[in-house]
Amino acid sequence: MIDPRLLAFEAVLQDGSFERAARRLALTQSAVSQRVKLLEAELGQVLLVRSKPVRPTPAGRRLLPYLAQLRLMEAEARRALSPRQAHGPLRLAVGVNADSLATWFIGAVAEVVREEGLVLDCVVDDQDHTHALLADGEVLGCVSTRPDPMRGCAAQRLGVMPYLCAGSPAFRARWFPHGLTHGALEKAPAIVFGRHDDMHEAFLQRHFGLDAGQYPHHVVPSSEGFMAFAVAGLGYGFIPEIQARAHLARGELLDLAPEREEVVLYWHHWQVQSPVMARLAGAIAAAAGKALAPLRD
Repeated sequence: MIDPRLLAFEAVLQDGSFERAARRLALTQSAVSQRVKLLEAELGQVLLVRSKPVRPTPAGRRLLPYLAQLRLMEAEARRALSPRQAHGPLRLAVGVNADSLATWFIGAVAEVVREEGLVLDCVVDDQDHTHALLADGEVLGCVSTRPDPMRGCAAQRLGVMPYLCAGSPAFRARWFPHGLTHGALEKAPAIVFGRHDDMHEAFLQRHFGLDAGQYPHHVVPSSEGFMAFAVAGLGYGFIPEIQARAHLARGELLDLAPEREEVVLYWHHWQVQSPVMARLAGAIAAAAGKALAPLRD
């Protein structure tokens, strides 16, 4: 069983106050406070900032991912030790970028989810920022562009997701009759995924000297919505090649530039994995090896 002092620490952060955590744990507020103080005394570090709401200190934030791992190990141990008892589904939080979720990720994890009786809590963020979700203990594994694992974790290379600059035939005829030019790009509406999406900006700056704010753009924080905007002729943008293939074949989209923006993806996980997480990691790596482009040396 997880140390009750850790449970008190977790409850205070989740509920934002000692009072609400006490109600949830059916304890007095002083008992919850005492448990957290004992944990801090043993670790020799202050774990919580006593503010409204309560928030973790840097040390408390470092503790969170280990607590998430402990919870998973405990749940799997209960299953293994009492296989005949009825157990609820095992919940796993994973971080994944929207484009992977819309293309190859679901197929990668489907068999494991069904056979292991899992429910996934998919926390979606840009692939450059999912790594922070693992560091904060919000997820147990994540798809990320960062090659370097954090302490206690490992990173497995998955492959390359190429992105192409695409737009509809009508959009190209209206905005780019002479191809991509500096003048046309200053006026043509682009499509970007969100505030963390800097792929489009980097492309325009690198090839045309355009900076952010020098071109109009839609913000569409959905892979499916992004594609719908492009097909409807509302803008142009960078779309995963594996997602665009069918639309290119049907003539709904056109490849507007010869360059490809390549994103290398990694699966980050704890070095010491539970059996279920190890199986999930293996399935993700196997599926990514088929769906994504290979890494070039």
